Amino acid sequence: MRQWTWLAVGVVLGAGVGVARSRKPVVREEIRVKVDGVTERWRLEWKEPPALACFETEGVSCPCEGFAQGERGALELVRSRPGGPEERLPLSPLFADAGPGGAPPLAMLRGWEPAADDESIDPGERLRVLGRRKRVRAMVLGDYDHDGQAREFVLQTQAYGCGMREAVLIGVDRRDGRVRALGTAEHPGTPLVLEPETWARLRGSARIESVETPCGDHGSERERVLRVHADEKGLHATSELYLCTDTGRGALDSSEVL
Repeated sequence: MRQWTWLAVGVVLGAGVGVARSRKPVVREEIRVKVDGVTERWRLEWKEPPALACFETEGVSCPCEGFAQGERGALELVRSRPGGPEERLPLSPLFADAGPGGAPPLAMLRGWEPAADDESIDPGERLRVLGRRKRVRAMVLGDYDHDGQAREFVLQTQAYGCGMREAVLIGVDRRDGRVRALGTAEHPGTPLVLEPETWARLRGSARIESVETPCGDHGSERERVLRVHADEKGLHATSELYLCTDTGRGALDSSEVL
């Protein structure tokens, strides 16, 4: 049985309200992962206490979908194996948005599920109120590449537009056994970016087809169809663009191996 360990974390609140800030690393979450029969420990570690992010009190805006009520900061995945050196994977570079003044990007994780009465919370009480809620799991393991081992988890990295999110798959790379954002067998050095819902479908089936952008969605004149499958070589993905007609999907316009 997989064991989850939840740890308390300090949070820096919004402008004008805060708590004493330590610059020491903070463990967000730790799990046990079985890799090739060996039990490892993976933990998400903020390099210093994170700031409260996407704390929204009147619904969730498009850029905060999947993140509210969240935390933002410099984040690493730390992997510990029996008899081996500790392995650290910086996760912040996977997030698209740069910080103020062009600073390096920061990671963002959903911390707690939004509640209907959040708008009534006094800013000075946010930390206490959120601390009573159950944390949202960030590392939910699954066998997304269908190799028989549940040693990957989905990490949302961006929300843009409304109902449009991007995520990568963090797991053990078959090439060298290290943890990283996984790419395809054709382009292993480039993280494969899919919508979280597409990753969820791939977890349930080794071969899927997903309409990522339907005709007319956000004014699109092309329909984007993503075909993804997993085999003994790893993940494979192809993005196809079809011209839109008055009746829907038309002729194939272009195809790209991701």
